[in-house]
Amino acid sequence: MNGTLIRRAVVASLFLTVIVVPRGFAAARVFLSGTGTDSGDCSNAAAPCRSLQYAIDQAAAGAEVVIVSSGGYGGATITKSITINAPPGVVAFVGRTITVTIASTDTVTLRGLSMNGAVFGDTFGIYFSAGGTLNVENMVISSFSNAAIGAYAAGSKLWVHNSDFRTNSIGVDVRGPSAVIENSRAIENSYGVYASDAANVVVRNSVAEDNGIGFDAVAANGLSTEIIVDSCLVTKNGYGLRSAQFGTGVVATVRAGQNIVMNNTFANLNPINGGLLISHGGNRIGGSTGGTTGFTSTEAQQ
Repeated sequence: MNGTLIRRAVVASLFLTVIVVPRGFAAARVFLSGTGTDSGDCSNAAAPCRSLQYAIDQAAAGAEVVIVSSGGYGGATITKSITINAPPGVVAFVGRTITVTIASTDTVTLRGLSMNGAVFGDTFGIYFSAGGTLNVENMVISSFSNAAIGAYAAGSKLWVHNSDFRTNSIGVDVRGPSAVIENSRAIENSYGVYASDAANVVVRNSVAEDNGIGFDAVAANGLSTEIIVDSCLVTKNGYGLRSAQFGTGVVATVRAGQNIVMNNTFANLNPINGGLLISHGGNRIGGSTGGTTGFTSTEAQQ
């Protein structure tokens, strides 16, 4: 091959390289560390990012951000499908709000983070404002002045598993979406779980203790709301289970089965303005405070 042909081959090869390798490449897996640096794409575990937002920005849609060492990582805004994963043994501290604003087909998973609003005074731990599905797993969220989780995306889905909500104004605030909360604890909040604005919530195998109100379904603004409470411990709250209706043509419903609702200070069961508290059997109601009455009806099980 003569020199001219060689030069042409080299030029063609470089041209193909340019068109095949995209600019702004996003990584399928990004690493985050308390000793990292916000530079590069952080796709190598030996060169991790330092901040949560920078790590998210480097990740492709549907990718995973892996937190490899303990540290504080700041808040973030998430606008695409992604998984944030802090494995057992890693203390991933976040003191600022994580905002999730995603498309209806997107899914975000937040796993293993420790969030505390007392440091910076942010109002929300997780603010779910729009989108498809948000999974919250193995989290501890405390001391946020509005809510540990504020789920306000109508038509969306919230899944909470094995998480603690402590000393917030509201542990989990669901206004519009459907939500499933299981194996979790709401402790020393003003409200443990608050549902309104056509929310449909299931709480299972969970604890509400030392809250102002344990589990609260509120129907107002022309929108009915329902909470199903199954196999839960509801104790030492001001009110245990409450259903409250405000306005006409709306229904607030709490359906309860196989629960222990005892020793709540003012009332174990508290229907307000015609709200429905329906027993599906197996509930144990009483204790030294709170009374033993309050279900508005009982539905026999098949």
